[in-house]
Order: sequence, then structure tokens, then C-alpha cells
Amino acid sequence: MTLSSAKRSTTLRLEEIAIWQTKLPEVKHAILPPNNDRPNPLVGNSMVYVSVFAPGTVCALDRATGKLIWRKEIPKLGGSAVHKAGGKLFAQTSHTLYALNPNTGDTIWSFCPYGDAHEWIYSAPTIYRNRVFIGDRCGYVHCLHLRSGRRCWTKRTNRAKNDDVNSTPLISNGLVIVGTNAKKAFAYDPETRKQVWVRPLDGPSVVGPLSFQGLAAVFTDSIYLLKPKDGTIARKFSWRNDGVTGAASTPKYIIAKLRGQWPPSGTEELVAVNKDGIQFSKAIRASVPLLRYSGNTKLLYISHLHGIDIYRPETGDLIWRIKGRPRAEGFGPIEVKNHGMYALSGDGYVYSLRHPSF
Repeated sequence: MTLSSAKRSTTLRLEEIAIWQTKLPEVKHAILPPNNDRPNPLVGNSMVYVSVFAPGTVCALDRATGKLIWRKEIPKLGGSAVHKAGGKLFAQTSHTLYALNPNTGDTIWSFCPYGDAHEWIYSAPTIYRNRVFIGDRCGYVHCLHLRSGRRCWTKRTNRAKNDDVNSTPLISNGLVIVGTNAKKAFAYDPETRKQVWVRPLDGPSVVGPLSFQGLAAVFTDSIYLLKPKDGTIARKFSWRNDGVTGAASTPKYIIAKLRGQWPPSGTEELVAVNKDGIQFSKAIRASVPLLRYSGNTKLLYISHLHGIDIYRPETGDLIWRIKGRPRAEGFGPIEVKNHGMYALSGDGYVYSLRHPSF
């Protein structure tokens, strides 16, 4: 296992490729590391949407200029990303899901299952057929009406002591699939809430699940590739004294980062797997890496404490290293649109960046 060769890569400074940068107001720390593969910021046709962790806010900026269009405070701490679907912008705290007007930030509806005194929601919403699906830390999956936020159904996944549904629901083969802290994955019929299958796992599942080549990739410390129709295991990968802390789905591989040694050394391991086995394993120089794959550029982007690195997902080779400001406090998972990049730093700067040349 060798480090991706610096001889094959080019190092750039963030300022060299910046089109615009905007400092968001009153930010203490902007980034909450995600347990899914969604970007922060999120880019629409004309706006860039940002979820700020502390204090909890959602901001919308003009995509062309970076001008702040609106800013909405949400109580306590914000989620790791926003999600746009069905003409609504979904934002959240640890106790409430908000459906916002993406043009104004006004609240259309909100869902707070147990009150705002404690942290109840670590899951993120998934939209399917005019329904919103989200899990909670009491072991339930909720189905909400997209237009009104009205609860269509609620299903308790299990009654284990640690029964949290912290994963982001995946829709695959017409089923709602979730991983749970109770060491099980479940699939439900989205219309009837009927349980279709349950798959025992070797540990809690928080990351993902992700869609991959017609399979459902479910993550514990291991990677499970499941057939979504019945939960059968097509392939499983495990590592001794290590485990998965994040992943991205690409056309050829699931690329995951492993937890590695403690305390962290500034070097982490990437592994690429598919139904045929482990395809490569490489060490990368990155602290707190966050993975994003772009189908637009067909490249893998890894944000970390010191900048943003761009890799070839087929080989794990580093192409470009983009160095951030010394006090940026890290970067969230980036968005790539039309060969442009959009990034959020931990200290509250939003960037529009020119993509390095291919």
C-alpha cells in the first residue's frame, strides 16, 4: 500500500481558482460531517444552498455572484446538508425536519416527532412518489406527505436497546431500505409500511445505505452488497480491527474510507470494492476526509481539514490537490456542476471555484 504519488498531481491554492467567495454572517462552525453522500453546499439552477451547523442556519446565495439572498435561522444546531426535491428545500436540526420555500426560505411545514428538548433525528430525508421518508433515534421510520408534512405512516423497526435509525433511507427496487444501530437492515413497502425483509448485520449501520450496480450497499464496520429485492448478501467485505466511516458510489466501485489507527496520523486508507472483490487499497494524506463522486466529471473529490483533493476513482490516483486557507477549519463535501466546484469551509466561507483543467 503506497501513498498516491505527488509526481502525478498538481497542487493549487484555493485563491488561484476562486470565482467568488462569500463569508456567511455569524458562523461559529459551519460543517457537520455527514453520514451520507450529499453535498454541502447544494447547487440549484440559480442559487447555492448551505446548511450551517453552528449556529443553525440555512443560507441561499446567488450562484453567479455569491450574493447572500436569504438567511434562515433554525433552532440550535443545523444538519450536515440540505436536500431539494418536489419544489421544496429540506433542512433539519437534531429534532426537526423543515420543508422550506427554496426562493424565500419561508417554512412550508415542519416535522418534530418528540419535541425540541433532546436530539431525536440524525437521519436525513429521502423523497419518493410524493412521500418523505426519514428515521429517528427511537427506532422508527416515518413516511410524510410531501405537500403537507402530514404523517402517512410510522413503523417501528425493532425494540433493541440501541434501536436508532440514523441512516438515510434508500429507495431501491421500489422498497424503502434503512440500516439501524440494532445491527439489522430493513426493507419496507413505501405504500403499506409492510416489512418485506430484514438482514442481520455484524454491527450498527449509520453510513448510507447507497445504491450500487442494482444492489444496496449497507455499511457497518463492514460493507454489505445486498440484493434489494430480498436482502440476500451478494458480497461482504470486512477488515480486522478497522471499519468504514464514509463511502461514495461510483459506476465501477464502492469507494470507502476506513477508520484507521488511533490517534489519527493524518493518513487514511481508501478501499474500492465491487461484486468481484477488493479492486484497490491506497493510503491518502487527509485528516477527516469526506468523499463525493461526481457523475458530471467522473472524478472522486475528498474534502478534508486542509483542502480538497481530486482523484481518479478507477485507480485511486491523486490528480489535483487544492490547498485551503490555513484557518479554514476544514471543508464540507463539495458540489460539482458544469465543471465548476462549490465548497463550504468550516469558518463559514462559501466558494465558487473553477475546476482544474482535465
